[in-house]
Parts: sequence; C-alpha cells; structure tokens
Amino acid sequence: MTTPGPLTALRGLALFVILVAASTSDAGWLIVDDNGDQTLVSRGRLKMAPREGDGRAMVLDLARARMWVADSGRRLYWDGTVEEYCQAVRGSMGMVEQQMAEQLKDLPEAERAQALQTMKQRMGGDPSAPPPRVTIERTPDTETIAGLTARRYRVLNHGKLYEELWLTSDNALVRELELARAPDTFGRMFACLAGSGGARVEATGEYRQVFAQGWPLKAIYYGDGGAAGRALVTRVEPREIPERDFVPPPGFRAAPLDEIFGGKR
Repeated sequence: MTTPGPLTALRGLALFVILVAASTSDAGWLIVDDNGDQTLVSRGRLKMAPREGDGRAMVLDLARARMWVADSGRRLYWDGTVEEYCQAVRGSMGMVEQQMAEQLKDLPEAERAQALQTMKQRMGGDPSAPPPRVTIERTPDTETIAGLTARRYRVLNHGKLYEELWLTSDNALVRELELARAPDTFGRMFACLAGSGGARVEATGEYRQVFAQGWPLKAIYYGDGGAAGRALVTRVEPREIPERDFVPPPGFRAAPLDEIFGGKR
C-alpha cells in the first residue's frame, strides 16, 4: 500500500453552512489527472475515484478529519478517522516489510540490507536519517495548468530540492476546497503515516502550510536523492455533484480496512 500523495485521495469537507438536503445536488468541481483518475470536490470534501483498478473509492473530510473507503465490487466500506486509517496503513506496511525480508533472505547480506533500506525510505522514512529541515520557497514563476494559473513553490530539505509544487489560488476552487482546514488534516495524516520510522518532510509544520497557499495542480518529486516522480492535473471544471457521492454507499457492509484492502476475504 502506498502513502497517499497530494494529488491522489488526499481531499475533504468543511461544513460551515448547510446549503442543501442530502438528496439534492450541490455545486462542486471535477479534477482529473494525467492518469485519468478523478477527484470530486464539494464543500471541503474530496472523493477519489480511480479510472481503472480495484473499484475502490475514498472520501476525505477535511473539517472533521474523517474518511471512508468503499469497495464496490465486494460491497464493503470502512468509515473512521484519519488517525485510524493511518494506523491501519502502518500495520500493512509492517506486514509488507516482513514479507519482503523473507523474500530477500537468500541474497548476499549487503544487497539484502540495501534493498530493505530503500523500501523503508519509500514506505515511512529512514530511522537513521537526520530530522528534516524544511524551507518553502515561493517563486515568481507561474504556469497555466488545466486553465488555471498556478505558482511554482520549491520545497527544500536541508537546502536540497525535495519537491516542486505548482499551486493554484483560484478563488472559486479554493472556496469549495475549504483550504483553511487542509494543513491540520494533512499534517495529522502525514505524521501518523510516518509511524516509528524517520521523520518525513511531509509531516513538518512548514510543509503542512503549503496547502494554505493553494491547491497543487502539478508536482515533481525529487526526494532525498532518489528518482523523480511526477503528477499533473489535466482538467478542472465546475460540476453539480449529488450529495450521495460523499456518503458511504447504501447496502454496503461495514468491514475492517484489512478486509477492504484484501487482507481478509
């Protein structure tokens, strides 16, 4: 299981004003990335709906720091807090680490140690690494992405480029996202995902405040010397979104997360 990144399942809800009943439609936005994955946004809630894959959907509620995950194929769902979700993810990471160690047991010691170290860095940080020292640089560079103006920010860790983010501060989208809640909720998620491993850049207060500046439409991840990764939003458009899209599907059975993600059948 991967840690979710800023352009995937991570989007939520802030209910400052109740505008409509649960059976009606409400204003919102559709965000599509270059993989074809969709994120629906309405009143601070975000629903990630992958274009392909296992049929799972995820909703994040920023104001309440709660989320639910549903498997439409098996008609199962889980509902809980961000911390409960992250604890379950950390447990899954531990099982993956044990399985990988078993698979690598016949490798020479040096190769096995290197492979395990690389996996730990990707999954939750390196316990031996120094604590991150994060600096956020707001650049003068802007770019039009999916029809919106986005400003480039540089995330530095110990003075080295860790990530570049292009953030939009479009008034209508930011208002619908309720970004005032984003730093706290994302910070709690990143912090608990870091677990007992080394501290993560994403768990620092400096990184959390990035989301108070705008919403990422493009990201280039460099990490600490690793291979670069890239994410890009290709379409952003207003859309009427039914309220039912943000509640667990009726008729689904409540189940623990390990069952949702395939650990138990």
